Amino acid sequence: MANIAVLADKETATYFKISGVRNSFPVESREEAEERFTQLLSDKDITLIFITEEVNEWLAPILGRIRRSRDYPLVTSIPGKRGKTPSIEQLAQLVKGTIGIEMKIG
Repeated sequence: MANIAVLADKETATYFKISGVRNSFPVESREEAEERFTQLLSDKDITLIFITEEVNEWLAPILGRIRRSRDYPLVTSIPGKRGKTPSIEQLAQLVKGTIGIEMKIG
């Protein structure tokens, strides 16, 4: 089974963590995102990393190099709390579709 990781704002990371994604980390700055992303890249068991739109913007220069030099991990941008499409319901749907757990919010 693929190991999934998440780099996101605190709220989004928490949703994934309580849904069973052990490698779910809140990041609050470009520097913190770069440091955690580098750590995840060194973990050969991580095959998929979800990052929020904001984290995607912070990591854009690194992502370009990574995508040209290796196939894994696959890095996919998702909506987050501060992204272009902030919606708790959308986030709950994403978690359900990704790992099959339905979250009740509110």
